[in-house]
Amino acid sequence: MKKQRKGNAVWHNVGKLLMIVAFSMVFPLMTAAFYRETCGWVFLLMLPVTMGLGWFLVQVFRPAQKEVHLQVRDGAAIVTYGWILAALLGMLPYLLAGTFDNAADAFFEAMSGFATVGASVLDDIEGAPRAILMWRSVTHWLGGMGIIVLFVALLANLGANAMQIFKAEAAGPVKDKLHPKIADSARSLWKLYIFNTMITFLLMLLCGMNVFDAVNHAFSIVATGGFSTRNLSIGSYGSPLLEWVIAFCMYMAGVNYTLLYLTFRNRSLKFFWKSREFKVYTAVMLLAILLITVDILPQYGYDVMTAVRHSAFHVASVLTTTGFVCADYELWVPAAQILLVLLMFSGACAGSTTCGFKIDRHIILVQQARMEVQRFLHPRLVRTLKSSEKNLPEQTLHSVTTFFYLFMVIVLVSTLLLCCMGLDFISALTCALSCLGGVGPALGTLGPIESFSSAPTAAKWLCSALMLIGRLEIYTVLAVFWPAKHRHIWYKKLPVYGDYDE
Repeated sequence: MKKQRKGNAVWHNVGKLLMIVAFSMVFPLMTAAFYRETCGWVFLLMLPVTMGLGWFLVQVFRPAQKEVHLQVRDGAAIVTYGWILAALLGMLPYLLAGTFDNAADAFFEAMSGFATVGASVLDDIEGAPRAILMWRSVTHWLGGMGIIVLFVALLANLGANAMQIFKAEAAGPVKDKLHPKIADSARSLWKLYIFNTMITFLLMLLCGMNVFDAVNHAFSIVATGGFSTRNLSIGSYGSPLLEWVIAFCMYMAGVNYTLLYLTFRNRSLKFFWKSREFKVYTAVMLLAILLITVDILPQYGYDVMTAVRHSAFHVASVLTTTGFVCADYELWVPAAQILLVLLMFSGACAGSTTCGFKIDRHIILVQQARMEVQRFLHPRLVRTLKSSEKNLPEQTLHSVTTFFYLFMVIVLVSTLLLCCMGLDFISALTCALSCLGGVGPALGTLGPIESFSSAPTAAKWLCSALMLIGRLEIYTVLAVFWPAKHRHIWYKKLPVYGDYDE
């Protein structure tokens, strides 16, 4: 019997992903029609083009066999190629509408949207058409929970293959299940994601935003993205109430969605108090707010409420990798800025829409360090690491330590390359951290009130790559772009994972 080529299944599923991206273009198209903007023709053109390309891939690469068991590398290929093609097609509206006049800027903006980074090369945001601003926010919203998770949720016939795709896209070191079937879990996640979006939208309206701004900011907040409809981000509204509400919403967006789901289903908060990751996440945020408030208090003339509000807002923004700003924190004392940079290394909870290193990985590394010290003092001591009261497999520990090594190497190498491209050290380091960690704004010439438009063209392409690597958490992208003899995903035999319970 002729061996089924997995490449067919990979591109077949990528085509379905592009069809989802095409449907999402209805939002900016409706926005253009409502506000009678001439750029509506761009989305009227791109919707059938994207849909047609997706349909073409689905039809041409239809697997010969009814069922094809995807392997880990196949899932990684679907996710990586799907994200790249989504960004390539997503950048075309920017070029066709004249928002940007070069591919580097357009691709940077599109990748920043789908990767929920929030870094922008758009200097005059308020001067852009509303349809373009809506498209930026929609790419955030799709990338937040993940186009792939939506794809798995919509297609119940994926069977065991759903796990390979879900594993490649879902963030965090430990994937908690909500249901025995991964497709049911994906559907539950998206229902909760939509519910959170609606609640956030209503809160934005109650805080005085108009409907258009409320929709865009709701999309950005729940996705922890950071694209705003204003040049000065949230600071342009000058509303203390709005800043407090968005800070709280960003904090909740950084919570593991499994905890949110279990809390709603069981109508009990006990799951929060039992989660060590949630308690550490909250403690880190409160401690950072306290330290930064103490640091910046003299600069605010000892206005405690304003100092606490700005500290809380930016700590929540950086820790959850959202990237909204309400003040220019580059004017803060160096100690406060260093604390924000350290938070860029952190990230929020695993299983949330945030990017970054994740609190759970930090907990595992701290446990491992403590255990190694105890082993040095007591060589015969036998202990196991735990997460959520479960013993951690040795493979998970190796994965976390390797991830930390790769994360640091990528940051350092990227910093060196950005310095060679003309950026100063502070700008290069924080830019690499910001793009890989999905934060958005950096320091130096790429600070909170500046865009990335001043960065060299080569730096924009590098940053776009960092956004993709960071959003898909390094391993997924490396699995696809490994040396050719190791990444022949169409024929190379790898162990096939079974059910989600395994």
